[in-house]
Amino acid sequence: MDNKYKFLERLIDCVSPSGKEDQAIKLVKEEFKDKADTFIFDNQGSLTTVYNKDAKFKIQLMAHCDEISLIVNGYNKNGTLTVASNGGVSPIIYVGSKVRILVDNNIIYGVVGKNAQLTKGEVKASDLFIDIGATNEKEAQDIVPLGSYIVHDESFFELNNHYVSGRAFDDRLGVFITQKAACFAKEKGSKIGIYATCSTGEETTGRGAYSSATLVKPDATIIVDVTYSTDYIGSNSPGNIELGKGGVICLGSIPNRKLNKLLEECAKKKKLDIQYEVWPARTATDGDTVIKTNFGEPVALFSIPLRYMHSPVEVASKQDIDSMIEILSEFLCCIDETYSLMPYEE
Repeated sequence: MDNKYKFLERLIDCVSPSGKEDQAIKLVKEEFKDKADTFIFDNQGSLTTVYNKDAKFKIQLMAHCDEISLIVNGYNKNGTLTVASNGGVSPIIYVGSKVRILVDNNIIYGVVGKNAQLTKGEVKASDLFIDIGATNEKEAQDIVPLGSYIVHDESFFELNNHYVSGRAFDDRLGVFITQKAACFAKEKGSKIGIYATCSTGEETTGRGAYSSATLVKPDATIIVDVTYSTDYIGSNSPGNIELGKGGVICLGSIPNRKLNKLLEECAKKKKLDIQYEVWPARTATDGDTVIKTNFGEPVALFSIPLRYMHSPVEVASKQDIDSMIEILSEFLCCIDETYSLMPYEE
């Protein structure tokens, strides 16, 4: 494993579901404690890494650190656990898989089964059960408390052609990119206030984006999330997005055109590829939340092409990851308070 990806590997290994993102947050703080000026925590659990803390002009980079999961909502008499969805899960993907159950800060392992009477039709979370080896309801309750979170037992690994795979790429890849880009920009001499936020709860409530943006009060925010690639069999996502062809700039009502233009200029300066997607209305990211905070600070959405989203084997390209870090760090060195963010000239 390339040493520069060790931090990403550790991020993916974290179990940080929407509602209990502690492990990922603590890891980010540990990784950058000797480089950041300070950290900002808010009451929704988000963490913001700060560089040039006294600068008046502030740019926020935001990526969410929570992941989708199942959550324990009851027990069967035979000692298996019943579950509900926590975020946009596809229950059928869990059938026959190994899982990790987060109990306090410890991991309990289990396997997923489904109602044996269900032979056709849609699989719902309520059709699933988790077998932890308990023999009765009381034993299961003693081992795994109600409300415990469950994720796939999958880790980070490499494929051919600089591709990587793992669970929770949505959006630990964004966390990796934003934190690395912020630190890199500081090293390159950026003088603006840089606020790299690991937001919480994006997959369920958007709570962390709201609290952190309201607290930081940035002049603008760049959201870094994943987006659907279209380069695999059966993909019905709009557009033409491929792995290895660069980060994806969003066009539509929410993204600020001036921010998009500067991202394009930075990519061109570095001779790096970019791609485009169109979301005419809401983007289904933290950008939808941030745009409603404070005085409606402008946002842009710069996304990572991703195959098999919301599955335990999401796939991305290291070429895209590296190029996005380079573009964002250059962006943070080019923008300042003189750059007009008005979408049109007066």
